[in-house]
Amino acid sequence: RHSRRLHDRTGPLDVPLDLVVDSDPDPLDLAFLEEQLATAAVDALGIGAERDFAILFRDRGRLAAGVSGTIWGGCCQVHVLWVEEELRGRGLARTLMSGAEAEAKRQGCRLLMGLAYEVLTSDFYDRLGYSVVGEIDDCPAGTTTRWYRKDL
Repeated sequence: RHSRRLHDRTGPLDVPLDLVVDSDPDPLDLAFLEEQLATAAVDALGIGAERDFAILFRDRGRLAAGVSGTIWGGCCQVHVLWVEEELRGRGLARTLMSGAEAEAKRQGCRLLMGLAYEVLTSDFYDRLGYSVVGEIDDCPAGTTTRWYRKDL
């Protein structure tokens, strides 16, 4: 575990800030930060809490593919879509995304959104009817990051 201290003498609190950069953060700390952000967003908008979901495919008891996401405020955000390499090219990712779209509709969502790396997805989302709503070239280096959306 590597960490280093950042010393900011001009912090917003008018006191020296002792900041720690952690290259291997505790997953509980990361979960805490995400929870705090989600709570602040729910409080600010006054709508219900996020609901996670996953659609999983197990091959002989072993997780071999899946999609996971979050539903909140009439929107569904896909966080992960993954298919084991030897199962790719058989339509499983398309089936998983169709399932995610159906679950989002079932829970009252009006759109589905997600982020993907060109190097991994090529035109996959385009073929499923998603629109590119933002992109950053060469991020990470050697590929493009794209944000997609699809009205349900």
